[in-house]
Amino acid sequence: MGEEKKEFESWEEVIIDFFRQKREAEEEKFLKKRIKGISEIFEKNDFFKKNELRDFFDPRKNKKEKGQTSIEFQREKLKKILELKEKPNDFDEKEINDTYRRKIKEIEAKFEPAKWIRQACIDAPSVTFATHVFKLTHSKIDSKAIIDQIDERKFEYLTTSNIHNKIIDGAVTGNQYAPVYQFLELEHNGKKLAYEFINDRSKVLSSFAQSEEELFEWNEGFSKALVGHKPQAHSLAKQVYFPLVNGVLTYHLLVNIDSSTLSHALYLKLSDIKQKRSRSLQNKNRYSQKYKVSFPNNAIRMITQSNHGNASQLNGKRGGKITLLASQPPTWQSRIQPPTQKDNFFYTIPWSITIKENIDYLRDFLFRFDRLELSFKNPKRMKWIERWVEQVIDEVFVYVASVQNLPSGWSATEDIRLKMEHQYLLDPFRSDEQFQFSRKGKDWQEVVCKDFANWLNGKLRGRDKKFTPQSEHTRLWKRLMEEQLREYEASITIEIKRRVGVAV
Repeated sequence: MGEEKKEFESWEEVIIDFFRQKREAEEEKFLKKRIKGISEIFEKNDFFKKNELRDFFDPRKNKKEKGQTSIEFQREKLKKILELKEKPNDFDEKEINDTYRRKIKEIEAKFEPAKWIRQACIDAPSVTFATHVFKLTHSKIDSKAIIDQIDERKFEYLTTSNIHNKIIDGAVTGNQYAPVYQFLELEHNGKKLAYEFINDRSKVLSSFAQSEEELFEWNEGFSKALVGHKPQAHSLAKQVYFPLVNGVLTYHLLVNIDSSTLSHALYLKLSDIKQKRSRSLQNKNRYSQKYKVSFPNNAIRMITQSNHGNASQLNGKRGGKITLLASQPPTWQSRIQPPTQKDNFFYTIPWSITIKENIDYLRDFLFRFDRLELSFKNPKRMKWIERWVEQVIDEVFVYVASVQNLPSGWSATEDIRLKMEHQYLLDPFRSDEQFQFSRKGKDWQEVVCKDFANWLNGKLRGRDKKFTPQSEHTRLWKRLMEEQLREYEASITIEIKRRVGVAV
């Protein structure tokens, strides 16, 4: 609605504001449709020859002012239309005003609080508060959603119980009951309205009821939305036979239900506004002091293709998308050995599936768009190139972190062949004053980034030598590594001060 969130002193004010928003949303929807129809009348009668009039009706060019609510903008727009001096002959101003007044009365009657609450308490059993929703597996499953209230946590597993401040989903038997869920979801002083009806003597709706009997009836009706349901499987649900050996081989039948609460926690993490800003700065090749958290190789599962809220209310807020994190097994590695026998540590990095896939994708892409103006100068293609290289760099830093976890000082050996610049990166906590002084004073990052670019170019050339990297490629690989190394080094610098006690 374009309004700031208001603070209310009582439940009555919260509920009155709920009905105000509903009325305004309905009125706004009507006005938008009506103004669009009026626009077509003006266009049909060649009134759009005047650019200012065409722009007035164009929602992309005529937008609400700062501080103006959406409904105020639509009302003002209709008012200005009616005040126009020149109008088409078939423009019936009286009909427009009469229809608008009738619609306002209809909306007022529809959202008259007592009348609306009276019907909503009857519909309340069609709403279920839940953490796990069957409809997220298949839209035709009519088994009741369930709420997980188990507090037991195993920190080696990510489960609904591990989530702090859980967001409870709402499942409705039909989207026409969504407003009932929204009503029960109202909050005041950190408490949801739904939980007021645990007590059938609650006075929260007393200012809207005509009698104590009606108030009790409403309380009883809304409390049914909180009633737990016995879990019930369905033929369309995902089922797994899990073997048990008790002398004789038997099975448990497990039914997997999507945790909408867990999916939403992940959705909020991935859409974090601070992370969006960091990614935006990165896309513009600008430095940010904030960490950029990435979740590589995600997949998206779409739930319903049209009205996403049919599956669940939180599914509607997610746009019908559930993000699946990559669940590939870790690359098998023998015990990490310090890279002392190579001068360039990049050639000691284990050849993981992720590195291979991203370099293969990048190589194939550069083959297809071998002319630089077809790849580097096309913003969309450039983003793909940067994405693949960044994922390779992520894997590089996974290896770097594993080497840094070795006992510090491993690089202080006489027969080491590793470049000093690489030692500064891989053994940063070495308790050696001269080493730390040199590490701070020398531009070792330049050498590391240059060596990375040369290593990546070598991988892209391949054994067949079919691809020849250009200087523009090398500069890009080097720049992308510089950006990530700068962020990585910022955290390492703080850790060196803590561990080694050297001013850095």
